[in-house]
Amino acid sequence: MFLELQDDNIFKRIFFDLLKYQLTRGSLQLEGMSADCDTVEQSMNVYNQLCAINYIFNNDVDYSPIGFINLICEVANLVSGGEVSDFRTTRAEVNGSNIERSKASMIRNDLYYLIEDYNYSISQAKNDKERFEEEAKFHIRFLHIHPFEDANGRTARILLTYNLSKNNLAPCIITMDRKREYCDYIENTDIKSLARLFEELSKEELSTMIAIYNDLDSKRLIPGNIMSDEQEDRLKNKIRFKK
Repeated sequence: MFLELQDDNIFKRIFFDLLKYQLTRGSLQLEGMSADCDTVEQSMNVYNQLCAINYIFNNDVDYSPIGFINLICEVANLVSGGEVSDFRTTRAEVNGSNIERSKASMIRNDLYYLIEDYNYSISQAKNDKERFEEEAKFHIRFLHIHPFEDANGRTARILLTYNLSKNNLAPCIITMDRKREYCDYIENTDIKSLARLFEELSKEELSTMIAIYNDLDSKRLIPGNIMSDEQEDRLKNKIRFKK
């Protein structure tokens, strides 16, 4: 998926599970929601977020405008725990924002053209810098459309993670210490600054991933690197059926 770590192996699967929890915690905190699982409500918020992330990564994504719109709706529905089943039907009100969101009657149309534009632009991107700019553009336009009554930010960040991974770029986790600049870039439609933020956080995540991989590899703690295929299969089965 990411550079020399593209091949499927136990390390990458476990590390990606950690990334999913990081994304869940960071995304919920940005919305003023706790990810500590101290209450049933908090636990359900974490569960819903993880369900949505697993859904998009475990399904073949149809990037046609209609197919991707349907996927976005499913992700939002899962993130919200079934509370978002369709596009909003009222005027969007976002605290602290002066952006005029899409009219309810235009949401599907605006999403269609957003996805159509994204598919073309990302296919024409010549390097990672341009890819990050296309992701920033998509992210901002999606949040300005504000298609749902709730869960727009959480849905947008899951789409960001998936799109980056699809383009062989490490995902980025937006944490509370970067919230102000993240929100400012979105509010001001500052595509280049948001792209730089995405690129910085993505590179940090990749560096962490490689550092952990190299440390484990030096200690001979990555099963796939020290075992035969038969031994690794036996280990996978042991892990899979362990209670």
